[in-house]
Amino acid sequence: MTEQSIYIISTKKMAGKSVIATSLALKAKELGKRVGYFKPIGFGSTMNVEGKVTDEDVESIREILGLREEINLLCPIILEKDEFLDEFADVDSQKYVKMVMESYEAVSRDKDVMLIEGAGTLSTGSFLNLSVSKLAADFSSKILLVAKFEDDSVVDEIIQARDYLAGYNIQLFGVLLNRIPADRMLRANCIIKPYLEKHHIRVLGVIPEDRVLSSLTVREIYESVGGKVLAGEDGMDKIVQTFLVGAMTMESAIKYFRKASNKIVITGGDRTDLILAALETRSSAVILTGNLYPSVKILPRADELAIPIILVPYDTFTTLQLAQKIIGKIKPRDKKRIEIAKRLIEENVKWDDILN
Repeated sequence: MTEQSIYIISTKKMAGKSVIATSLALKAKELGKRVGYFKPIGFGSTMNVEGKVTDEDVESIREILGLREEINLLCPIILEKDEFLDEFADVDSQKYVKMVMESYEAVSRDKDVMLIEGAGTLSTGSFLNLSVSKLAADFSSKILLVAKFEDDSVVDEIIQARDYLAGYNIQLFGVLLNRIPADRMLRANCIIKPYLEKHHIRVLGVIPEDRVLSSLTVREIYESVGGKVLAGEDGMDKIVQTFLVGAMTMESAIKYFRKASNKIVITGGDRTDLILAALETRSSAVILTGNLYPSVKILPRADELAIPIILVPYDTFTTLQLAQKIIGKIKPRDKKRIEIAKRLIEENVKWDDILN
């Protein structure tokens, strides 16, 4: 019988649920507990060695935690990112409810603690009668809400989530305010946290943004977007913290680019002026979209400055989406990021209240 079932949810994507789940699981293992992980609904983002589309986060967490269960048990339902209803249109949702419950029963067997990761938002899965509220009741889970703190509206999001769950007789166990910029930590602790507590919401953690966790290298982005490195290969390990889209005049671009450090500029290969501006303002890399090759004078300068020039076949929007989707993710072999994530939990979260 599982002693603890913790359902980690968010109101928005990219809140940091996977990192929180991984960190809490590692902490529980350190305490000598038998730990399991489950994600009822995932999004197809990678293809495994067997040629099956899987959720990349689940693959990573499975390896980090050394779990033996098959990936299709850890994450029984996979949705396409944007269009997924066709596959489920003529199927009784009870089939999927049964699949999820049987998978959960299998992976939770002989576990002391189960970490369950919700999909993108509270509503994901409702079309299959697999909403957070239903599953939390079925799993007898306590709900831990992870909220990325960007501004004061996070309070509205959290209160609304609490009230939504209460409508299904599900109590919100607590909240983690996550990925807080250094200059917002004081406000998070002195204004946001007390305000939530005044509304009888437990704040179990106030977690700062960590530069290493939120940064990427050019190489990691290249591995995500693919394409071809045309020049500047010596700079593939440079840090990237922001993405800028180049679609303006040369004068505006220089001002725009100078304000940002550790940046990747995404633009068309036919915009020689913007590419040169990106190089001269010491960008970390330049991604050229639409398979448009740049002027020959670009490549020697990129080699000289060790600024990678990466050519991709996609449009600007698709390229930006592919690049941003890996922000804040932890890979199994990335020991440094794994240790940082665990330390952030140990130092900023009441993990003993959550795990005991």
